[in-house]
Amino acid sequence: MLCYTITYNKNNIISNFYGNINIMNKKLTKSLETYLLAIDTLIEQKHSIIVKDVSLFLNIGGASTADAIKKLKEKGYINYEPYGNITLTSLGEQTVIIKKYRHETITSFLNQVLDIDFKKAEENAEVMEYSMTDDVLNRFVNFMDFMKQCCCPEPKWIKSCKSSLKNGEISEKCKNCNGGCCCSKHS
Repeated sequence: MLCYTITYNKNNIISNFYGNINIMNKKLTKSLETYLLAIDTLIEQKHSIIVKDVSLFLNIGGASTADAIKKLKEKGYINYEPYGNITLTSLGEQTVIIKKYRHETITSFLNQVLDIDFKKAEENAEVMEYSMTDDVLNRFVNFMDFMKQCCCPEPKWIKSCKSSLKNGEISEKCKNCNGGCCCSKHS
């Protein structure tokens, strides 16, 4: 399992991504995304990598790795010449940032809002990423971005949900709410 931490100037790239969906017209399979993310991780660690490094990192045979590297090059995500070093193209770098950001956003939601153990949240985030269509995933990430950037304290409905999850039942106040307990300023 790969763990991602965003250390880039993601706001510019993410906003560019949402304004320009063309990046995703060259959609990658889950397998090719795994290779792309592994390449990024290895480049961060070693700065200079070859096919064998990727193969060893993912514990996948050399021929399969070479095929994946060839496909990533053909799609414009990496620079590579046979027996040479592998580098990410601008498209590859932007795609990695977007994938990491999506993963981090879903993991954060599962862990911080739904109170799911971090390791379990991270594992499930990966499954969710690949089960959602791009438009649904984009809407979810935009919603979470809004929630992170909103200057209001944690919304009352989130607090009520956490309490309900912890106690195993919805409070009487919420059962009889009609929009008053979690939604108004008077509770």
